[in-house]
Amino acid sequence: MGFFSSKSKKEESKPIQSEPEVKREPVAPPKMPTSTDMIKTPTNNLSIIKENFVVKATMKGKGSLVIGGEFEGDITIDDTLFIERGASCEGTIHAKNVKISGIFTGTVYATAVEVTQSGTFNGVIHANKTSLGGDIKGTIRSIDSLEITKTGRVETKEAKSKKIKIEGKVHGRVVASELLEVVSTGAIEGDIITKGIRTEQGGSIVGNIQTYDEKIHSKDSAIDEKIASKRDNTSEEGVEIDPEIARLIKIKPDDMKKYAKKEESAIKRIPEDKK
Repeated sequence: MGFFSSKSKKEESKPIQSEPEVKREPVAPPKMPTSTDMIKTPTNNLSIIKENFVVKATMKGKGSLVIGGEFEGDITIDDTLFIERGASCEGTIHAKNVKISGIFTGTVYATAVEVTQSGTFNGVIHANKTSLGGDIKGTIRSIDSLEITKTGRVETKEAKSKKIKIEGKVHGRVVASELLEVVSTGAIEGDIITKGIRTEQGGSIVGNIQTYDEKIHSKDSAIDEKIASKRDNTSEEGVEIDPEIARLIKIKPDDMKKYAKKEESAIKRIPEDKK
């Protein structure tokens, strides 16, 4: 008995080794769609149409809307509309911002429009500034700026803005009332009308180049009758006026001519022999 008693004491004197602690990674909460540089993903006063929902309606309201399923109809909201990747929407949109990562068919009126790399757009864009990084077919009217990113593939009757920057591919008529910039990864094939042009080595331009003339080129030339019927005539100065956009950016239609009268930055002019 003494032997066993002594042995048990030795065992009791040994330090007890604890099992190694297992580190558990914290579980991250579900993420909202990630945002790119131009338009942030809406978070406040947010309504959501979830995936697997099919909605046909006319929607009006305040705040932002995320479409994750299928929607058909007209939407008017005072903040951001986000069409998620895998979602689809067809109709006419009036919103402050519109961000498309899914599929959209129709007409958009907004201050800012962004089509991400996964987005597909087929229709007409009326905006103040636009960024296109997906597959685009249609007509683009972007008052202040238009950017075709590296992943952008645009087929257009006419893409028109004051300043146009092309990093991706464009096929069709391009009109820049101030500056057209084509970077090394950019390519244009079609008729080009611009006041100034800047190109990087590697950039591709195939087509006829004309000098922009406000009296001639300020009017819409490649927009269908349905959309044209919603637009007023140009002002006496020949500057395009779109009451829908003017309303969204909270200025009077007659004041839109100011957009065309900002001081021009130093840009490369088209030589006389190239006109």
